[in-house]
Amino acid sequence: MSKYKSLLLFALCIGAVGATAQQDPMHAQNFLNTLRINPAYAGYKETAVISIFHRSQWVGFKGAPSTQTITFDMPTKRGKVAFGGTISHDKIGPTSELTLMGDATYRAQVTRSGFVSFGLKATGSLFQANMTDLELVSDHYGQQDDFFLTNSRSVFMPNVGFGFFFHDHKRFISISVPRVLKNDFDSKTSETYSFSNGFKEPILYASAGQIWKINRNYKFQPTIQTKAVMNAPLSIGANANLFIFDAFKVGAFYYWKEVAGAFIQVELDKKWKFGYSMDFAASRLAFTNFGSHEVTASYTLKAKRRRIVYPRYF
Repeated sequence: MSKYKSLLLFALCIGAVGATAQQDPMHAQNFLNTLRINPAYAGYKETAVISIFHRSQWVGFKGAPSTQTITFDMPTKRGKVAFGGTISHDKIGPTSELTLMGDATYRAQVTRSGFVSFGLKATGSLFQANMTDLELVSDHYGQQDDFFLTNSRSVFMPNVGFGFFFHDHKRFISISVPRVLKNDFDSKTSETYSFSNGFKEPILYASAGQIWKINRNYKFQPTIQTKAVMNAPLSIGANANLFIFDAFKVGAFYYWKEVAGAFIQVELDKKWKFGYSMDFAASRLAFTNFGSHEVTASYTLKAKRRRIVYPRYF
């Protein structure tokens, strides 16, 4: 790795520990991973669903972010209450975070096909910064920086969140704050606190989308999403999705001055769903790597409740 890439990686790692910008794992296919950011989404599919995700960001850039996630959710027998859970591992440079989430949702029918859901989320995360893993430019000159001779201790970060989700057979609205509390990345009594005294800010997500029927075999679904974090620019994005025979989904997305990309999803036997997406940074960072790639898979268990009247597009 060249000296310039080393310096850039160093800046990225310090930003991950000490800044208040992008602090949650990024997923291009949030429409397959809504449960991670909104607990009120649990039970939407009217049956139990298991999903797995893997995202490699900035492929070819040493120390780039990598995220793995497993989610599960299911409604109770009567459908008014649903539960969900998420396990996520996120790594960027010398930092890593293991997160466990639990969700509880209350659902109420408000129209013939419309439901509102209110969800609560409980989160526990273990954060670790292994600063001795960094390859520093100063090492080539036989010098050492005391800041990078000690790793931070694992820090447990508890948190809570809430969410709202409305949907019918044509549209949805999602608003959530999955993390309400501000978490410190390191203990004030730690030897490494002087350079790792960052924290996680609360974060707000809001999104909406609608289905338009073109004909019997094709449907168009635009969606918009915003993300707001204190002391960081507002994130605004849009997706344009095309459903083909309700079994294939292709589309493109763009987040203002952040990323642009495309994706495809395939549904098999009404149970298995697979997805792939590729995106590139909408900045000079795009010239330092081979883009970001995400693969997903979900499995829908057989519904034990009433017959599902219309497909779950969201």
